[in-house]
Formats: sequence, structure tokens, C-alpha cells
Amino acid sequence: MKENLIHVKLEYEEALEAKKDILSSEMGILKISKIMKKYHLLRTSEFRNKMKFLKKITELKSSISGLQQILPKIKIPKILEKEKESETDGEIGEEKYDKYEGDLEAQLRKIQEKLKEIG
Repeated sequence: MKENLIHVKLEYEEALEAKKDILSSEMGILKISKIMKKYHLLRTSEFRNKMKFLKKITELKSSISGLQQILPKIKIPKILEKEKESETDGEIGEEKYDKYEGDLEAQLRKIQEKLKEIG
């Protein structure tokens, strides 16, 4: 069997440009491959660190539960329990939020004044 070969004639400049394109594509692929390897190494490192962190947290949790069993329970007076309950109701949280919001407004005014001075 005889194969039919197809020949395409390229000018020198076209061939040179095509070769440059191919080489730049190869270079891009190699860079992407290098980045992917670094990413994979970082992900495995992150996974190992997360596992170590989880192990430490479980150890800490067991230590805390052991301490809670060993240490005596404290008796809280009823007056202090009522104060503690009112704090958890959110009264103090709202005050902090209002203060924070006021700080933001003051900062926004300062920025607007600076913009007016510049412009």
C-alpha cells in the first residue's frame, strides 16, 4: 500500500513564527505543570497541618474534660446567675454594636473630608 503524503509549503517567516508559537506553548505548559506541582505540595502540606491541628484539639478537649472531672464544681449565687443570663440575652452585644457603628460613621466622615480637601 502506498500512502498519499500531503506537503504544505510554508514561507521561512511563517515557519519561524509557527516554531516560536509551538515553543511558547510548550513553555506555558511547563509553567502550568510547575505551578500544579507546587499547588499539590501545598495542599498536601495543608492537609497534614489540619490533621495535626485536629489531633491537638482532640488532645486539648480530652485534657479539659479530665480537668473538669478533677476540679471541684463552684457554686454560683443566684444573683450572679441572673446577671449572667441577662448578658447572654444580648443587651451588652447591642451596646458594642452601636459603639462600633458610631466609629464607622466617624471614619466615613473623616474620609469624606479628606476627599473634599483633595478634590
